[in-house]
Amino acid sequence: MKAEILCVGTELLVGDILNTNSQYISEKLTSIGVDLYYQTTVGDNFQRVKDCLKVAFERVDLVITSGGLGPTIDDITKEVVADYFGEELEVNSKYYDKVVQKYAERGFGNDIASGGEKEASIIKGSRLLENEVGLAPGFFFEKEGKKIIVLPGPPREFTHMVDNEVLPLLKEYSDNTLLMRTLEIRGVPEGKIDDRLKDYFKMSNPTVAPYAKEKCVHVRVAMKGPVEKIPEIESKIDKIINEIKEIYPQATEVR
Repeated sequence: MKAEILCVGTELLVGDILNTNSQYISEKLTSIGVDLYYQTTVGDNFQRVKDCLKVAFERVDLVITSGGLGPTIDDITKEVVADYFGEELEVNSKYYDKVVQKYAERGFGNDIASGGEKEASIIKGSRLLENEVGLAPGFFFEKEGKKIIVLPGPPREFTHMVDNEVLPLLKEYSDNTLLMRTLEIRGVPEGKIDDRLKDYFKMSNPTVAPYAKEKCVHVRVAMKGPVEKIPEIESKIDKIINEIKEIYPQATEVR
């Protein structure tokens, strides 16, 4: 499964907020063998968000969005997704009741802002993704082979939903895993390592890739495969790790 992350929020583009959501979910997707090919950040603009969806679905099967699910006029993600797929939004009564309760707790009584229904809505026919730490629900929708997961932006809500809703959902579509190990090599320039390990760097699965650090080079060995073949995958990675250590005896494994 090929995936793209689409983070929505002008505050991300102007640097007001550090985008930790992308880093968090990238690691999680890797752990279950989902191929993350692209990450896109876009501001709170209806047409630009829609354009990003169009481009994303031309190159991947799954888009995961973060942000833009709140009650204000600039929270547009759900509306854009509904428009893109030609579907309608509907209010989820459970989450609308949560909004009403929150207003009451804050002393506003029944004076619910019009954005309350907006915040509690999801696409008709979509699969509800529970948000146990916030007011805006997420959802999963699939149409004509294209899948989208829509999540809120606040990191506390996002990370909780990734762990408890998104990963179990995606495991229904993928039984793969991606295992990785990294060696640290000191005292050798990156170019020299590239010369000696170039045949490894041309491999496809497992993959071997160098990463230059300040005073060393990291060489990452990774392999993707079915969960039931983890011992075989580990064995193949072990073989490459040991071969590289024979070439560079000073190499140490990074945990």
